[in-house]
Amino acid sequence: MGVIGLVVLTIFSLWALIPSVFAPHTPDWIAYIGYENARLTGEQIRSLPHPPAFGDPFFAPLGTDSYGRGILTLLIYSSSTAMYIGLAAGLLSSLVGVPLGLISGFYGDTWIDETIQRFVDVMYGLPFLPLLIVLVAIRGQTTTNIIIGIAVTSWLNNCIVIRGETLSLRTRAYVESAKVAGASDLRIVFRHIMPHVLPLSFVYLAQDAAAAILTQAALAYLGLADFASLSWGIMLENIQAEGYIFTAWWWLLPPGLAIMLIATAFYFIGFSMEDVTNPQR
Repeated sequence: MGVIGLVVLTIFSLWALIPSVFAPHTPDWIAYIGYENARLTGEQIRSLPHPPAFGDPFFAPLGTDSYGRGILTLLIYSSSTAMYIGLAAGLLSSLVGVPLGLISGFYGDTWIDETIQRFVDVMYGLPFLPLLIVLVAIRGQTTTNIIIGIAVTSWLNNCIVIRGETLSLRTRAYVESAKVAGASDLRIVFRHIMPHVLPLSFVYLAQDAAAAILTQAALAYLGLADFASLSWGIMLENIQAEGYIFTAWWWLLPPGLAIMLIATAFYFIGFSMEDVTNPQR
């Protein structure tokens, strides 16, 4: 599964880094007229969205949307948004959840642990998607705010799992030896315990990245996204708003399959990393 996930993720990464190499056109290309500032005729407008065409009267392997833009081009150029949101939200959730989990586990059964865990309980009691919608609505519908909103609500699993692992590791002999040698709590946590929980944190980073991509797609479908940027969720929202869900399959299926594939790739990588780092499971 890990190899399959890496192959799929590599393809999307190449699309995100060098989209012009893979896309047949640039995002401002329009069917029939290319890049010119000409007007579409009435007959041309009525033919949109156009099914896949391969050279006559234009080249669009996955067809066009209702504005005449190539679906394959939009699909490739939108991959950068998905990769950016997934990796950024996953990293942010790990940067919050892992340190808090380490501290909570190391000081288990103290007021520090209780404070962190009660805050986690409160956050768990809040509905995820409604809370995220409120945060994005308050701060604005930008990609950065969506990433922050996802990270605010996705670090909880990291914290809980890392805390449990730390509770187990803090009783190991090498930790007791470090205490006897006079090492500070900070050194013990980040020098002796953290390296042993990092593989587990990478597993949850991959899963958080997949969840972030799915969440952004859901927000875009609800109209809560940055419509100045290209994304697969916005492509789905456009086809829903234009009313072509049941008639333009070439417009509906590619972004949906892309979201499914990139989320699956992250999950496959996460599960494989867990198998490698925890073979006894």
